[in-house]
Amino acid sequence: MEKQEFLELFEAAILAAKSAARGDGMSSSPAVSRCVDAMVRLREAPQSLACELVKYPQIGKSHVLLMDHNNPTIQSEATFLYSLWTGYLYVRGRKQNPRSDKGKQSQRRDGVHKKKLVEEMKILTTGDSNRDRVRGILHKSLSRVANEVVVVEMKKQVVSCDSWSVAASVESAMFEKLGSFEGTQKAKYRSILFNMRDSSNPDLRRKVLLGEISGERLVTMKKEEMASNKIQMEVQKIKEKARDKEENRVKSMMVFQSGSMILTLKF
Repeated sequence: MEKQEFLELFEAAILAAKSAARGDGMSSSPAVSRCVDAMVRLREAPQSLACELVKYPQIGKSHVLLMDHNNPTIQSEATFLYSLWTGYLYVRGRKQNPRSDKGKQSQRRDGVHKKKLVEEMKILTTGDSNRDRVRGILHKSLSRVANEVVVVEMKKQVVSCDSWSVAASVESAMFEKLGSFEGTQKAKYRSILFNMRDSSNPDLRRKVLLGEISGERLVTMKKEEMASNKIQMEVQKIKEKARDKEENRVKSMMVFQSGSMILTLKF
């Protein structure tokens, strides 16, 4: 697949998605089929081409529209494609040395690697648009940790972690404990995702990525527990001030009551 074909397929997927959004949005509609077919063909894009083009801002923004589409079939396929391309970028970034192999042997190795990566991405996606979207949000949050950590030794630990696997594990724990992303549990989902994405809360992301906080533990944590270390310290100070104020109030009452008793005895 060449660059022009990639861009044409992507544009076709976007136009079909917009058409589906204006229509009834049924999974069986022609617009939905055209959109999904285009995205399925985009899976065939060479790894190097995908890595080059997905960095384009216009493609990134448009892909978000696909992942947020009101049709679950389009959402699911867009999330899978996002997972695949992100996996390409992840593998490319982890390579220590450029390949020296060329020719047919190198191409075969690329084909085997791509097939393996596609299979891994299928494992990391569920086919449920809501669940895959949660996994995508968690992955984006966890991917930020490498740039937030400054301590060298800790950075080595972070880089060695697979953010996709952790995101899938955490989402699985959330789904098992909370059920679907709907109804009364939607607020809990949003609370967890908000804290994981919060720019002022890198501590939570780091602890989850490094396994210091498991998915099972994260689901049971209160808002105060998920807050950043800084906010937790501030909350602790407020509680301590309130406790000291209450203790002083009780002491004042006791002194007042003691004084009243003394006056009563004198009379």
